[in-house]
Amino acid sequence: MSSAQRRLAGRYVLEEPIGQGGMGEVWRGTDTVLGREVAVKTIDLRRVPDETGTARFEREARATAGLSHPGVVTVHDSGVEGDTAYIVMELLPGPSLADRIAKGPVPVEEVIEVGQQVASALDAAHARGLVHRDIKPANIAYAGDGRVRVLDFGITQLGETPGSQALTATHTVMGTAEYLAPEQAMGGRVDGRADLYALGCVLYALLAGRPPFRGPTPVATMLMHGQDPVPDVRGLRPETPDWLADLVHGLLAKDPADRPAGAASVAEALAARESVGGMATAVLPAAGAAAATQRLDTASAPAPLPAALPVDPDPRDERRDRSALTWLLGLVALAALGLLAWQVFGVGDDPGPTASDSPTPTASSPAAETSEPPPTTASPTPTPTPSTTEPSPTPTANPADAVAASLSTFSDEVDSLQRDGVIDNDIAKTLDDRVRDIQQALRDDEVEKVVDERDKLVEEYGKAVDEGDISTDAAQRLDPLLADVTDSVDAYAG
Repeated sequence: MSSAQRRLAGRYVLEEPIGQGGMGEVWRGTDTVLGREVAVKTIDLRRVPDETGTARFEREARATAGLSHPGVVTVHDSGVEGDTAYIVMELLPGPSLADRIAKGPVPVEEVIEVGQQVASALDAAHARGLVHRDIKPANIAYAGDGRVRVLDFGITQLGETPGSQALTATHTVMGTAEYLAPEQAMGGRVDGRADLYALGCVLYALLAGRPPFRGPTPVATMLMHGQDPVPDVRGLRPETPDWLADLVHGLLAKDPADRPAGAASVAEALAARESVGGMATAVLPAAGAAAATQRLDTASAPAPLPAALPVDPDPRDERRDRSALTWLLGLVALAALGLLAWQVFGVGDDPGPTASDSPTPTASSPAAETSEPPPTTASPTPTPTPSTTEPSPTPTANPADAVAASLSTFSDEVDSLQRDGVIDNDIAKTLDDRVRDIQQALRDDEVEKVVDERDKLVEEYGKAVDEGDISTDAAQRLDPLLADVTDSVDAYAG
């Protein structure tokens, strides 16, 4: 029997693969007993390095089956046959939200409806002590009734219970970089507020046609979540209602304590078409307005999280300070392990956030405009020489030189990894060829071609990482260097 006609449990015929889940393949299939189409998620247990993966897969089946909610995909059956574990679910006609976003921004009213349905599903999960940890457009799809369903609880984290052992190890980053909460990117334990952050990213992507943060590599993207200011979605979608823009901004707060207290409050706010009351987040000005941001009244305490999700009883300021310290210590630990270069964090010579996702700074900062010149030495006869009253211009580095330097550093590291046998010769050659194409365009001063060839380099690199041709260790060394290439090209292109 061919793989396209494989049968599980004597009744489920696997017809064709339709996607990749968090832990395995998803197939379109047929339940020959009940005569209905189903989706079957499988995992090859021979590829699981330890029992943790199997236990996590079995937990997904139990967790999803235990959630009786119209916003969660229905699980019909699960089991293990030979070396294959499987979950049988309802087959959704789609499309997924990822498919919708690929066609451009989604109508505002549809975004509100989708957000309300997903928040309601998350509230049901959180009430049972379940944290999804991989909320993203590809894991949310339309069902036949026109509503959306949340899929793939494969990396769900169960709430702590006495004697339980976590199946998701601390310091293990799981999830999708573009929809990953800052605290989750550090690899620590998270609660339902990480799902709310991811929901904020999804709402932003539905409105803007792209997620709020997207760097050249997953590592760079995760750093942007933790370091870059939250962009105002109205900059890309001006017709977004103010209350919705404020809600999205609050969901994307860096500190979990500053996000809405629970998914139920988010669902209620979306249903009422208003921002979450008492949410400790800045009220954004309308796109393009010059008014300064103000804080919402926080006199009324936010609603508590469901009992399954721990609530920190400390005062807000102390929580914020502790969160900032935890983030800083985490960054220091990652740097000590050699995972990240200091310049990626904006410490040292790096000019700041990625240009493509952050507002372009003006030529003169407010501080420069309001600062007064240093006092001149008293003299009975003032010197009329202009040079004593006007500051000398500060020389700036040539942007083309910065691009050349970053390319050279990246290429040298690729060659080093090739010599050490860490990177295959063909992959190294492909990357070096792309570097040389950028260098040639740089010498010809063809700005558009420099940007185009840079994008090809990033694409080739990402493909090699995704296919496993570049190992995790190699990516940890190359990611920050490629980020430097991207930033320097953006600066060169102006």
